[in-house]
Amino acid sequence: MAARICAVRSEFGGGTVRWVPAENLHLTLKFLGNIEEVQVAPIRSALREALADTVGFRVTARGVGVFPASRRPQVLWIGLASPEIGRVAGRVERALEPLGVERAATGFRPHVTIGRWRRPEPRGADLREELARWRDHEFGKFRIHAVTLFRSTLRPAGALYSPLAVFPLDAAASPPTVAEGQGREVRRSR
Repeated sequence: MAARICAVRSEFGGGTVRWVPAENLHLTLKFLGNIEEVQVAPIRSALREALADTVGFRVTARGVGVFPASRRPQVLWIGLASPEIGRVAGRVERALEPLGVERAATGFRPHVTIGRWRRPEPRGADLREELARWRDHEFGKFRIHAVTLFRSTLRPAGALYSPLAVFPLDAAASPPTVAEGQGREVRRSR
């Protein structure tokens, strides 16, 4: 499926978009920002409890969009559709709020970021037409088997993701695996 998603690259941005490598494509359930090392263990515990009875589910990758708007896009994304995604994201949000992790200012919109414009440039009708052409394109379906707490380290070449804990989405499957470090992002794993 990553190959089908990456095929969109030839249609958008030319050399003005920095593409996310296929191995870094992911769905962010909750971006945590900078957190202190002492917060990692309580976050792991809260996620373990919140996701304990969650089972894996199927997701459809469909449509292409941009954030914040087509006039001056910054992010190019593929939409994800599944009622379960919203429920899982809500569980994560509610579990982390008592730990001081603020609720997102905007509503949750499940997507996979595939590229970022190097600098926002005014775009016109051509981009809107291209987005309309891809609006209902289905890239495929896949199953979500786990949620991963990641540390993301920003580098000039792109983000480096290091897993801190993996929470299988089958309660009887196995307990979460744990790694040490500072976490910044909760995302799903395929």
